[in-house]
Amino acid sequence: MHLRMPATLRQRLRRFARERNLGESAALRLVISEHLDHVESESELMEAERWQFKQVYATWDRYKRGELGTVSREEIDQVFRHALEGREPSTRRK
Repeated sequence: MHLRMPATLRQRLRRFARERNLGESAALRLVISEHLDHVESESELMEAERWQFKQVYATWDRYKRGELGTVSREEIDQVFRHALEGREPSTRRK
């Protein structure tokens, strides 16, 4: 594939390739691949954040409607204490 690019960009590519002992084509493929991986990761992260927000909102909505109870701080601390001790927590909900 033949690509035309500004001289300054070509210089940056050559420097990048030289620092990694790569040819220009391999360096360009690497840059493109890393960029596309980054874009895909950002997209996946945004989707995960949207999913989390929906879950939180749905939980909050159920709580406001009285469908969910509350858990005391002591119960939460006990769960963590048991986890650190390697024991199964008791399943008691109010």
